[in-house]
Amino acid sequence: MTREILTNEAFFEIAKRQKVDVPFPESGNGAVIPVWGMTPTERTRFEKQFQKSAKGVNRESLLEEFRERVVAECCRNDEGVRIFQREDVQRLGASSGALVERLFNVAGRASGITETDIEETVKNSEATTVGS
Repeated sequence: MTREILTNEAFFEIAKRQKVDVPFPESGNGAVIPVWGMTPTERTRFEKQFQKSAKGVNRESLLEEFRERVVAECCRNDEGVRIFQREDVQRLGASSGALVERLFNVAGRASGITETDIEETVKNSEATTVGS
């Protein structure tokens, strides 16, 4: 097996932000929702919302909406504009679980979110809540 160290340029060539068209045949021919993977900066900001000790924010309800919040963050049109806004999170939670899960699974893979990451977010949120 040969070993080759990637150059700076080679790394950035393969590390481009991932965008995946998720098909929605339920809606008709060729219907898709583009799902963009979060950049490291976006993911850090996303995770911080579960750790902040803001007045009037119920972190438990934020965690209950974790999937919907990931979907709202990652579903964007081809220009990168969000399809779902933050005020759509509750509507996403009341919609088809199968359809939201389809988007969440792709968003999670494209953003590098693992089950361990979700567990850590929950654990860190609980620690912040207890210490607040």
